[in-house]
Amino acid sequence: MKKTLRTTAAILAVIAAMSCTTFASFAEATPDTVVEDTFADEPLAGGWSVNAEKNISLSANKEAKAAFKKATAGLAGVDYQPIALLGTQVVAGMNYAVLCRSTVVYPGAQPEIKIMYIYEDLQGNAEITGFQTIIGEQLDGGFTANSGKLAIGKNKSVKKIYKKAMKGLTGVAYTPAAYLGSQVVAGTNYMVLCRSKAVYPGAPYKWSLVIVNKDLEGKASLVDIETLELGNMDDDSVNEENEDIMVGIANPWSEYKTVAEAAKAAGVKFSAPDKLGEYTLTYIQAMKGLVDVRYTNGEDQICIRKGVGTDDISGDYNTYDNVREKKIGVYTVTLTGNGKGVNCAAWNDGKNSYSIYSDKELSVKTLKSIVAEIIK
Repeated sequence: MKKTLRTTAAILAVIAAMSCTTFASFAEATPDTVVEDTFADEPLAGGWSVNAEKNISLSANKEAKAAFKKATAGLAGVDYQPIALLGTQVVAGMNYAVLCRSTVVYPGAQPEIKIMYIYEDLQGNAEITGFQTIIGEQLDGGFTANSGKLAIGKNKSVKKIYKKAMKGLTGVAYTPAAYLGSQVVAGTNYMVLCRSKAVYPGAPYKWSLVIVNKDLEGKASLVDIETLELGNMDDDSVNEENEDIMVGIANPWSEYKTVAEAAKAAGVKFSAPDKLGEYTLTYIQAMKGLVDVRYTNGEDQICIRKGVGTDDISGDYNTYDNVREKKIGVYTVTLTGNGKGVNCAAWNDGKNSYSIYSDKELSVKTLKSIVAEIIK
């Protein structure tokens, strides 16, 4: 896989993200280390430090989580699902490299895999400084981003192919972390993000994109390994071509002052209170067929949505330890979370879909009270 990673970053900077799932629950799988016999012994470009923690999710790094939240606050047009914190760079402040899955809020839009670069200054102000596209429509190669669960441990068939293809390599330890996407060829190619480290004292960690193939007979083989250089942002955007594209993509979301105005614009019947316990209603937006309201207590956020149809509208692609169904009133609600509480609840009444997403786990009792408020 020898291709240039380029994109129209200006588009995303203008119509950037607002997803209910502010932070993904993503942890590195139990290491299945394989090693290759060659490795370029070169310093990390730009002074970037690879995240060497076992848990690489944003939730495991409070500083990066806070910077991501500030940098993306109030943005709309693209849903970003943060997957992992890949690395940091100390400057006059701090740069963060956050792996994300992004989807333009537009009918038929396909997800892309990107690294979002965030700069936080010494005063705590944070902003998005650029993107590095890993899988996107604008790149050659025809890879399609994984739209399901990303953790390698949740993709057993891909993990099995990866292990077979990498068997017997020596010299560099590769630990698979995420299944990013696939490509239809003579069989199927799979792109796996791995943390890599040469097997010699003091070797630095790096990130690698490993491509493995399963042929039409089911045999697995290694196709390519490419070191992922942090800081290698896409060419941005001051050119006329990108400006033309930016003008051509409209943001489908509109902000409203009241829930009633948003519901009317969306064409759905919907009501929501001004407060949910310690949480206060702070943001209201809508597009055709969908209303989205946000509550915050200053640190955490609750996102409530109602939309036309029966599809899951939560925008929550996180992987949770606990998934269960519970009868709440006349509805069967799917509840997900990592502990005893609930991060996300989703259900439909046959005509409309509902979702509740919370950064902080809610008790089932609290969730029931919120459901009662919004289905009046």
